Amino acid sequence: MNRLLLLLAPLPLLSGCFLVAAGAAGTAGYVVSQQVSNHVHTAQVSFDVDDVWPSVKETMGFLQEPGSEATVQDFPRVVNGRVDGAKVRVEVEALDLDMTTIRVTADKYMTKDNATAKEVLDQLLRRLDRSTLAPETTATPASAAK
Repeated sequence: MNRLLLLLAPLPLLSGCFLVAAGAAGTAGYVVSQQVSNHVHTAQVSFDVDDVWPSVKETMGFLQEPGSEATVQDFPRVVNGRVDGAKVRVEVEALDLDMTTIRVTADKYMTKDNATAKEVLDQLLRRLDRSTLAPETTATPASAAK
C-alpha cells in the first residue's frame, strides 16, 4: 500500500497545468500571452508601459533600414518604420500597472508581411528582456562586494 502511494504521489506534478507552468517559468516569464489575429502580432508583457515604451523606440531605431528614420508618436504610443523593405507599425498600450500590450503589423508589396512582423515582435521581446534584467545583474555584484 505504501509503495502504491509513493508511486501515485507525483502524478499531480505531471498534469498539463503544471507542465505548462514549468515551461513558462523556464522561458521568458514576462510574456503573459502572445497571439496573431488578422495579421496583427500581439504580446502582453508584465512590465509597466514606462519601461516598455523606451525599449520599443530604441529597438525600432536599431532595426530601422539604413537611410530611413522611424517616426515616433508618444500619444498614442506608436512607432512607424521600415524593416527589411516592409512598413512596420508598432503600437504600445498600457493595460494596467505592470501590464502592457505590444502590437506589430508589417506591410510589404501591398500585402501583409507576417514573417517581418513576427521577427520584429521577437526582437522587441528579446531586447525588452535584456533591458529589464540589466539593472538587476549590475546591482548584484555591487551588493555582493559589500
